[in-house]
Amino acid sequence: MKKNLLFLTRMALVLGTLFLMQACKEDELTGPTGADLTTQKRIDHNLTVDGKKREFIVFQPAGIQENAAAPVVFMLHGTSGDGEKFYNISGWKEKAAKEKFYAVFPSSLAYCITEDGVKSTTTKWHHYDLDSIACPGQKLYDDVKFFREMLTFLQATYPIDPKRVYVSGFSNGGQFTFRLAVEASDVVAAVAPFGCLFPEQGKTPLSLISIYHGLGNMDDRFFGLNNGQPLPMGAPLMELGGMKRSTRTICNTFSLTYDHVLKETINTAFWTFSTPTQGNTNVYHLHEFKDMTHEYPNGDNYPIAATDLLWPFFSKYSK
Repeated sequence: MKKNLLFLTRMALVLGTLFLMQACKEDELTGPTGADLTTQKRIDHNLTVDGKKREFIVFQPAGIQENAAAPVVFMLHGTSGDGEKFYNISGWKEKAAKEKFYAVFPSSLAYCITEDGVKSTTTKWHHYDLDSIACPGQKLYDDVKFFREMLTFLQATYPIDPKRVYVSGFSNGGQFTFRLAVEASDVVAAVAPFGCLFPEQGKTPLSLISIYHGLGNMDDRFFGLNNGQPLPMGAPLMELGGMKRSTRTICNTFSLTYDHVLKETINTAFWTFSTPTQGNTNVYHLHEFKDMTHEYPNGDNYPIAATDLLWPFFSKYSK
């Protein structure tokens, strides 16, 4: 009996040691030579910026090597959301796993705001119009600074290629993506805002980068552009005053003429503005989706997944 107990105890110790060795092996990052591949995992980080704790999630795919810098895509959530939500629903971690790049999901801060006559406390990125809806007496934090410090931290911690940094955002996150396209375009190669319009803000971009802009014709946030009705598909969209103003503002801001090519299918309309005003090579795409509401398309909530469109777009650009 004692011999059997001793044997079982030794076996448990051996199996436990093997389990721990395997766990360590699965968690280790690339070695100094870059010979070992990383494993797929989620890592939660926080930084203190201007005295405020800021949080973000990093998705690391398997197959990243330390000596081969990888691209990174930031996904910015909308109002009331957070990084966790879009880590789960955007499709970017799945695309990162397949294409071997880092995907990052930051969270914005919560503010008291008054929007559409309703006061609430909710998460908001500090886009150009936040001052106009924020309740008085609160500090509005610098999210551009947060983005830059987050990127600096990531480049010091992971094998990230500084020339291939991309940002996509939805709704309020899309509005802030537009702000980054202006105020952080020295470090961002291309952006893709969805479910928003570009505000008139009168600033000059630090660099002229390319933009992929998506919206749905059934997005009720835009019905005010069309007397409370869904947006028309295709060419008539550009006859709406608010839509034309937003599009012209983007073109003027990023040194493109209003000349464009429109391609239409049964379910989409796709505009390309690519004629430069000063020898630049950036482009602006506007993609309208039929019957899409206020959502970031992921293949489940809408037949098209944004990631399938945006990764080939992002991949064409580097600093």
